[in-house]
Amino acid sequence: MHELFYKEDVFHDYDHADKQRRGVEFTIDYQGRWYFHGGQSPGPIKRKALAGLFGGAGAGFMAGKGLFIDETGDYWLKSPESRYRVEVEDVPFIITRYDIHNDSIDLYTNFDEKIELGPDHALALKAEPHHGVQVLYAEVRNGLWARLSPPVYNDFVNKIMTIHGDQAQCASRGVVFKLDINEADTNN
Repeated sequence: MHELFYKEDVFHDYDHADKQRRGVEFTIDYQGRWYFHGGQSPGPIKRKALAGLFGGAGAGFMAGKGLFIDETGDYWLKSPESRYRVEVEDVPFIITRYDIHNDSIDLYTNFDEKIELGPDHALALKAEPHHGVQVLYAEVRNGLWARLSPPVYNDFVNKIMTIHGDQAQCASRGVVFKLDINEADTNN
């Protein structure tokens, strides 16, 4: 994960009391950083392993569990005891790097979770919420998506994507992703 996750000066100063009043226990900011709003010590979750555990990254008992999105588009963190509302400013994960081998592209989230781009993990071009510009998003699992970070996006577009008229495309694991450049999906 990039080092900004651990720097105090890049964290938001949320109104934790307001978040609690609205029933929001956690926030995932635009950069994929986690915040806790309850208890005696609300604030940023600085331990990557803990935030990754909540997000379902890794190989332990919570792998693929924890964070989920319901049928109405609301995010929740499910524990054995309860579930907690999570406010997500864009998407819960950020793609921080990628690898290519043979005909396969692997993307890695800010929690080092590997996404094997292909039949089980889609690639989409969508308008991001801050500036409305088209960027690439990849499906992580079960309706959870990740946005490619600006450096990864720029490198990916310049080295991997091919442009044919109004369409950009790439292939991985036998799937050709054809993305219309002029009509990006505005829904996440």
